[in-house]
Amino acid sequence: MTVAIPLFTAVVSFLFALTVLDQYLERRKAYQLVWTVGLALYGVASLLQALWVGAVVQQEWVFRLWYLTGAMLVAAYLGMGSIYLHVPRRFAHGAFVVLLLLTLLASFLSFRTELAGDLKVLKDRPMANRLKLTEQGQTKEARFYPPSVGGLTALLNVAGSAALIGGAVFSAIVFLRRRAPSYRVVSNVLIAGGAFISASGGALEFLVRPQYHTVSLLVGVVIIYLGFLRSREVFVLYRVPFIHRLRPAGQRPQP
Repeated sequence: MTVAIPLFTAVVSFLFALTVLDQYLERRKAYQLVWTVGLALYGVASLLQALWVGAVVQQEWVFRLWYLTGAMLVAAYLGMGSIYLHVPRRFAHGAFVVLLLLTLLASFLSFRTELAGDLKVLKDRPMANRLKLTEQGQTKEARFYPPSVGGLTALLNVAGSAALIGGAVFSAIVFLRRRAPSYRVVSNVLIAGGAFISASGGALEFLVRPQYHTVSLLVGVVIIYLGFLRSREVFVLYRVPFIHRLRPAGQRPQP
């Protein structure tokens, strides 16, 4: 697999994170801050994958950090952002406390659990928790983290993906019923579709096809980003993050 795919995914994710952070600094909404964290995790995991695939750094701590940031936490924090957007603040705060506790547990398990296999088998492969190996004409499955850790990973991914996709679908339906401008419906459909594609990558890895997982992460984040940008009436209104702050004194910012 070429290093360009995860590297480009990291670039898009970090640019997306800066865009949302810029909006948070302007509007101070909790969901924007949590989405920024989720997108930053997306970028970190993709960058670690690029470093691994490019044989720049292939050490155990890289694999463990990749698993924590990408496999365990990305979907959870993106979904948490959607929870802050759609549900009462009190409930969202409670859910966030639970997520923080699960994050601590995930951090402990990802770095303290003994790996079941030798990471040398990933030398010429993208990082994955499960993969198929062929030895002496026989195919067997290798798994690095035990099912107990995999169960927590599945919980975080399913809950986070359901919140992100469900929130976008709910918004699209609400805007459609209210006969809101079509770009609002399109925006949420793109976000839901991109999130589904990204989440399906986890299923592909589960089916032992990690190379497709990497591609789905790129396609997914690009579509989500397009949906985020399309939430404005026209693309022309998109502002390069932070650059709009460098304006002449007295000039009003764009809405």
